[in-house]
Amino acid sequence: MIEQSLKSSIKSTKAEEIQVVYRLTFINALYSLECFVEGSNDSMDYCFIENFTDDEGEAEAFLKKIVKGKVLPVHIKDMTEDIFRK
Repeated sequence: MIEQSLKSSIKSTKAEEIQVVYRLTFINALYSLECFVEGSNDSMDYCFIENFTDDEGEAEAFLKKIVKGKVLPVHIKDMTEDIFRK
């Protein structure tokens, strides 16, 4: 298993800073993405997208795009479907 994690600091509506972790994994020739807000137990603050691509370049570009855009876990599934819809 290969794993790459990136973290982003995001200001919330309450002016608090939250840490969002984006974890890209490569297992059995496919890439998956886990995204979560550190320290949160809210189901809206966690997302796991399994086996969304087999292309390393696509997976890494997607990871960089969502980290740069500071995408929250609740929106990851929709973004994945929009970008990787075949």
